[in-house]
Amino acid sequence: MSAAVSPEASPASPAEFPVYRAVTAHVTGGLAGALRVLTLLHGRRYPVRGLDVDVREGVVESRVSCTVLLTARETGLLLERLRRIPVVVSAENA
Repeated sequence: MSAAVSPEASPASPAEFPVYRAVTAHVTGGLAGALRVLTLLHGRRYPVRGLDVDVREGVVESRVSCTVLLTARETGLLLERLRRIPVVVSAENA
C-alpha cells in the first residue's frame, strides 16, 4: 500500500500579488476622450488610488494617468481594454 503524497504548495510568484501600478493612456477628443477612460475604470470597478487628467486647449492628445491596485495579469488586461477604446492613442504601464 502506497502512502498518499500531498502536493506541496508551490510558492506564489510575485506577479500574482496585486501591487499599485502606474498606468497612462494618451487620448484624443479632449475631456470627452478622458471621460471614456474614466468610465472604463469606474465601470469595471478598478481600485484606483490616484488619478491625474491632463486636458489642455489646443493640444491634440490628452493624458490620463492613474495608480491602480493590480496583478501583472490584470495590468495586461487593463491595457488591452484601454487600447480597444477608439479615442485611446496609446496605453502603457509606466
